[in-house]
Amino acid sequence: MNFGSTRRSLQPHGTVFALAKKNQLGLFVPPAKPGGEVQAEVSDAAPPPAKRPRAPASADPPPEMAAALAEETGGSDFSSESLRRLFAPKPAPAEPLLFPGASARRRADMPFSRRMSDLIRRLQLLEREAKGDVGVTLPQAHAIHSLMDAGSLRMQELAADLGLAQSTVTRLVTPLKRMGLLDRRPDIDDGRATRAFLTENGMVLVDALLRVDRELYDGLLARLPETRRAEVVAAVALLHEAVLEITSE
Repeated sequence: MNFGSTRRSLQPHGTVFALAKKNQLGLFVPPAKPGGEVQAEVSDAAPPPAKRPRAPASADPPPEMAAALAEETGGSDFSSESLRRLFAPKPAPAEPLLFPGASARRRADMPFSRRMSDLIRRLQLLEREAKGDVGVTLPQAHAIHSLMDAGSLRMQELAADLGLAQSTVTRLVTPLKRMGLLDRRPDIDDGRATRAFLTENGMVLVDALLRVDRELYDGLLARLPETRRAEVVAAVALLHEAVLEITSE
């Protein structure tokens, strides 16, 4: 059997297949016909869509943050609209509950560990909503508080304080730097490292965050019996000290 002749006979078919594949990708244009039909087909083809340029990230603070930084109502004079709605007197339900007292009985049977976990989760939800009125997320507010307490921190120090990866913290503080709330400077002890610190606007925002925290927790204490409030504050202080001892070891 003559394999050479068989190979030569298959070559035209292989060429056809290759041209067909190129034609599917728009790479093959057949020879021009009289009258310029091919040129007309090419000219009628829709041009590829132009890439839309990416809009630069805005350095302007969101409206909520602008209000928290305003000279008239910003800083320590800032007030949270969400907290006003939260602690406003609520009307009585139009219809009686189907099982009155059922949720209270379930809470009474809740063990201390489950109660603490549920308390922390609900407090985080309340804080997230209140911090949103200032224009920052809850993790960003934690970063601002850490910088306020320390004065300045390296990125790895801030990451350790927040319990987050350094790359996550970098993405966390980048918008704060863009909006002029914090800045970086070289570390005097290590020229290869930088330290983050709060700017003047950042300190004004700290005052607004402290005001929001005070409104939130004063509102919660106001819901407790007046004779038990000091007891609760003292118990929270003891628990806080115990947690600090564990986390600082």
